Amino acid sequence: MLNLRILTSGFIIFVLSQPVFANNLIVKLNGQLPKIVHNNILAHLGTLPSTDLARSAFIYSAKDNTQQALQALGYYQADIITNVTSEKVNSKKTNKDSWQLILNISLNTATLIDKVRITLEGEASNDIAFQALLNNHDIKHGQNLHHGKYEELKSDLLSLALQRGYFNGELTESKIAIKEQYQYADITLHYKSGPRYQFGDVTFNDFDLQPELLSSLIPFKKDEYYSTSTFHELQHQLQSTQYFGSIIALPGEMIEDKVNDKYTIPINVSLTPAKSHQFDFGIGYATDTEFRLSAAWRTPLINKYGHFQETKFEYSTINPTGKFIYSIPLSHPVSDLLQFKISIENEDYAEQKTQFFTTQIGRLVSYNNWQRQVYTRYHKEVWQYDLDENIPNIDWSEDGASYLIPGITWSKTKRSGSPLDPSEGFRQTYNIEGAHLKAGSDNSFFRIHARWNYITTLKAKHRLVTRAEFGAIYVDRDVDLAPSLRFYAGGDQSIRGFAYQSIGSTIPSSSDPEQGEPIVIGSTRLMVASIEYQYYLNNKWRVALFSDGGSAANKGEFEPVYSFGTGLHYISPVGAIKVDVAYGINDHDNKDNGWRLHISIGAEL
Repeated sequence: MLNLRILTSGFIIFVLSQPVFANNLIVKLNGQLPKIVHNNILAHLGTLPSTDLARSAFIYSAKDNTQQALQALGYYQADIITNVTSEKVNSKKTNKDSWQLILNISLNTATLIDKVRITLEGEASNDIAFQALLNNHDIKHGQNLHHGKYEELKSDLLSLALQRGYFNGELTESKIAIKEQYQYADITLHYKSGPRYQFGDVTFNDFDLQPELLSSLIPFKKDEYYSTSTFHELQHQLQSTQYFGSIIALPGEMIEDKVNDKYTIPINVSLTPAKSHQFDFGIGYATDTEFRLSAAWRTPLINKYGHFQETKFEYSTINPTGKFIYSIPLSHPVSDLLQFKISIENEDYAEQKTQFFTTQIGRLVSYNNWQRQVYTRYHKEVWQYDLDENIPNIDWSEDGASYLIPGITWSKTKRSGSPLDPSEGFRQTYNIEGAHLKAGSDNSFFRIHARWNYITTLKAKHRLVTRAEFGAIYVDRDVDLAPSLRFYAGGDQSIRGFAYQSIGSTIPSSSDPEQGEPIVIGSTRLMVASIEYQYYLNNKWRVALFSDGGSAANKGEFEPVYSFGTGLHYISPVGAIKVDVAYGINDHDNKDNGWRLHISIGAEL
């Protein structure tokens, strides 16, 4: 029965194991040994000797070490026969003895687990975390005795106790009793937890920050039960503000009030300020925006009220931008902010150029991985179309508009695995905003926009990436709506195989319909979807097959386009560098867009 169990468990059997060599000793393990047994014996034998004296000690202790390795896996009845031989080896390079240690091993019947008694005493007996551990441990009646699993369970009990605040706990009994001529073993563990400690006062060193702000970063209340995860969350909260250069949080001296049966542990936090000014510089490339240079200046802590600012400039020939954000903490320095934004941006669409200026005030709240921002922004935009030399049908020379736009945005991102190359992830973003003629705007409109990105790993090396985008605008006079408020499709992050923002509603570029090509002015409806299969060649390279489809059009004019393509991606320290080639197909124009190269850099979520 034992041999049958070993054979059916999927272990690799070594009938005559490959020898292990050293300069002056060869070790061979003979017998039907599962791989786990074979490897454990070699681990117990240790490093092969390199001197004559070490060889003698190695051979002398080999049988005992092998026996310990077997007993650790429940083979108390194994037979071990050692055989040592030596012979003279003569060659041009050496003239010495060659030694060989042969271990002939018969495992015989393994010791099986009979009774498993694990008991808890104290407050831990009612702790759901301990109950979960005891219900899911890997030591069961009828299994082969495995000392490693036994030691692992002991370690898990003690580790969980420290994580949950049972600082006075101890294993009062822990033993393995071998019985009935090594056929069976009983395991007994008794853990006495003692009281569970609670968080005491959190004390900060002198730091030029409002006490209320520091208190808002404490993720627990006084007298809440201690846990290491909550303690680490305190460190995470402090780090996330970027106010501090260094953070040292340590448990203080434990306080035991046995009269009132109260046990607390205070926390002492030492903080140093971050650098007053932080600068970042970067360079990037994407087919849509071409080369991009960026520079950012951040002041992480302006005053004791926790204000901070970020100024960022990005330059590319197609889309240069500048942005200033000033943030004021309300109830929390990270998850509840009042923000003032100023941004200037130039955008070069397929056949039009636009420049806009925006100022915005809003409240940004983060809760349970969701971010919500309620805002009001003033948006002023001027634009110009690339018209033919013929007299245009409309005078665009004075195009410009301003809007007062209230709105709200929700977003949530969940991911697992590497942040730059997640194995699973889902990002969802929703935006609703609008303006009205009677509320300080040159036009009335209502705009909704949603985007979803989903990543899943089907199995090792096989990854699926999907995305979808939907938008709709309801407007009184389509022609007067500013270009940046309209929808466009095409490009690296939209429909590959088509130029950046080249898909949308059009107007004639000349008063003569036979002259000139129509120019894209954007649309009031958007629907785009993409599916991509990725196969990892190794940890750094993958290939991709994809198809994109959808369009941007006005109401009642939706005529989708689509594309298919392939790509080669390199996983770099700054995210995936993607080189994709896509073939765009436009059925309603009875022509294909042809092959187009797309290059982009960055994380997918």
